[in-house]
Amino acid sequence: MINQEGGGGHVGHTYFSQMPKDGSYFLATSIHPYISNAMLRFDADYTLDDFAFINGQWNDHDLFAVNAETPYKTLAEFMEAAKAEPGKLKVSVVPGSTGAINLELALEAFGVDKSAVNIVTYQSGGKARTAVAGGQVDMTVLAADGTLSIAEYVRPLALAADEPSEDWDAPTLNQALEKNGLEAVPVLAGSMRGLAAHAEFKKNHPEAFQKMVDAYKAVLEDEAFVKSLKEQKIGAEWLGPERTTEIINSNFEVLKRFDTEE
Repeated sequence: MINQEGGGGHVGHTYFSQMPKDGSYFLATSIHPYISNAMLRFDADYTLDDFAFINGQWNDHDLFAVNAETPYKTLAEFMEAAKAEPGKLKVSVVPGSTGAINLELALEAFGVDKSAVNIVTYQSGGKARTAVAGGQVDMTVLAADGTLSIAEYVRPLALAADEPSEDWDAPTLNQALEKNGLEAVPVLAGSMRGLAAHAEFKKNHPEAFQKMVDAYKAVLEDEAFVKSLKEQKIGAEWLGPERTTEIINSNFEVLKRFDTEE
């Protein structure tokens, strides 16, 4: 194992891209959004096509949560209130985060202008959570796992994920949209930790690549191992190469759009 720190993963991505592409090196990292962000914000000499994503195992999705003392029971109710009294409701986010982008995607989907909510930015998720827990803001959009620390002070409204969470009694963002007759939005993953190989390795050695995929999947089907991961609060999700790649590619287009708008 070789640990390469720095540049939000960019140093490690670059190191990996320069290593032999024969299956002797794999990249274990937060494969999303950091690879995409490095491509957009640094002079990266790699693209998404250079990676063969195997699995996004540990996914921390963004949660839309309001202060428990507010009257809003659904995301639709919050959005209607924002339309009715523009500028009154406050939402805490970390600037440039997937939470900030997921907020904008939700506002667009519900037909609410960005100016209808007062977006309050904090430089850390901890401070943004403290703000909603203490009632300084009405809602926050941040990583769901981290928000568990203030669960008693908030009410979950929606989760930006493919599936609902066992930890939160809330629908997914797209379920909330579909319930109101609105079109679904891309599922923008907050942080996806996983494994990737070189695309060249997959192309030149497809059978060896598939053996790695099968072995990884088998490990995540081992009940004792999965139990151990969960006890350590480590994700154990199996998305597989196709779904992992689909999420990363679709999310890149969203990140690129908002990076351009900034």
